[in-house]
Amino acid sequence: MKLNTKKMQDLRFEIGITLATTLLLVLAFIPIFTMLLLSMKSNVQIYGDFFSLPNPIEWSNYSVAIGKLIPNMINTLLVVSIATACTMVLSVLSGYVFSRLDFPGKNFLYMCVLALMMVPGILTLIPQYSLIQSYRLYNTWGALIFPWVAGGQVFGIILCHNYMQGLPGELFESARLDGCGEVRALFYVAIPLSKPIIATIVVMKMIDFYNDFIWPLLAIESNSKQVISVAIRVFQASTSGGNVYIGTLVAGFVVATIPLFLLFLFTSRLYMEGLTAGAVKG
Repeated sequence: MKLNTKKMQDLRFEIGITLATTLLLVLAFIPIFTMLLLSMKSNVQIYGDFFSLPNPIEWSNYSVAIGKLIPNMINTLLVVSIATACTMVLSVLSGYVFSRLDFPGKNFLYMCVLALMMVPGILTLIPQYSLIQSYRLYNTWGALIFPWVAGGQVFGIILCHNYMQGLPGELFESARLDGCGEVRALFYVAIPLSKPIIATIVVMKMIDFYNDFIWPLLAIESNSKQVISVAIRVFQASTSGGNVYIGTLVAGFVVATIPLFLLFLFTSRLYMEGLTAGAVKG
């Protein structure tokens, strides 16, 4: 009897957890589902019955949104990819140096890197803006790439340092006995074993750079060079009378989220492995 009672309690607990998780999942998807519905409706359908299904489906909303936002999307993917690649390279190199090499002032320099985490990004906007003006980078992609890389590598260095420090030291000793230098040890030992944390850095930085709004708004003036996060805010599909098509605007939001959705869809496994491993090894 006691055993059956225990099993019933466990079963009730599992059912309760499953129902609660399902409810939270449904609530999380309601805004996404609503956005998709609105993106396929005309103004008449939206104002007539906000929660009704689109009838007929206004596919023209997407054609207009894609036509106006595709240049900004290309700008974003190009700039974000370059900034993420540079951030990843610098993070891996610096993380390896701090975790596996000994040199004078190593601990002090690493503490300086940690101290940078305590500086809010909003406080660096004015100094960054002055610098890009001084170096004549205003309204260029360099005004986005250099500050993103400079600030983004700090967290990446810490993650790589913590992860690589937890790798077995015997592997690096064996590599050195086999004649590997530090560069070959980095490329043939450290990097292959650090793929989860590298993937985590890539995903996190791509999301951060892609979603950045304040800095591109300050650093880029012309719309032809602007990124999607700012372009989507000023995007308005309107008639000559000034009436905004809400469905087209929402379709633009959907288009803007597709790259991040695909990124996380194909890298979620490595991303979760990196977060878990980093938490254990840190």
